[in-house]
Amino acid sequence: MTFLQAVLIALFAYLAWIATPWLGGQGISYHVFGKPLVAGLIVGLIMGDVKNGIIIGATINALYIGAVTPGGAMASDINIAGYVGTALALSTGVSAEMAVSIAVPLGLVGTFVWQLFATINSFLVHKTDKYAAEGNVAKLTFMTLGLPQMIAFVLRFIPVFLVLYFGASAAQNIVQFIPEWLTKIITVIGGMLPALGMAVLLKMLLSTPSLLGYFILGFILIAALGLPIFTVALIGAALAMISTLGKANQEGVYS
Repeated sequence: MTFLQAVLIALFAYLAWIATPWLGGQGISYHVFGKPLVAGLIVGLIMGDVKNGIIIGATINALYIGAVTPGGAMASDINIAGYVGTALALSTGVSAEMAVSIAVPLGLVGTFVWQLFATINSFLVHKTDKYAAEGNVAKLTFMTLGLPQMIAFVLRFIPVFLVLYFGASAAQNIVQFIPEWLTKIITVIGGMLPALGMAVLLKMLLSTPSLLGYFILGFILIAALGLPIFTVALIGAALAMISTLGKANQEGVYS
């Protein structure tokens, strides 16, 4: 991996982290650019292999499709799993299933980084409160936006860059020495993990039976009728709009 590729991927990993606001806040940066599917597209564009980047990103995303972060609680850092996992997989030339096995431990390590970031910020709160009480707008702005983002940049960009720039070649050497039987085992396990993600999603849907209908409809459209995934996505978006706007009209939101 080249120096520029490592810099660009690390930069996007920082911009799409849950702690950064620069790409439209958490609703866009983390919930769009932070998803492994989008990360796979971006990494694929940077590394010149869009097709495999999307395939790997989508496979990793399937594992975390039911993942949520209530109150900032993070079971796994899907951002670093998507960006670093896809980049290392493309660098080493491994399969999408094996890429999932790479992404899982990366996601767990990322949770410790998030906890470290939250812990450091907890010490800054009292100083921020002091500047707010004094009415010092300049220092208050720096404590709420400037300093936390400097810390976030150090905790996200630098580790990702170092892993990608110096670790990609080491990962290639490790992959070459992994015996074939172990590779098959890792591939099988990696192929099972996305099914686990779908199981988590189905468990969430079962708590709201009406949502399960959308899942069944999507399965029929793709598995039975063979419609393109983009067409099914548009149908899903249209049904979501009809359901949401219809409910809003019943509650008198637009009256």
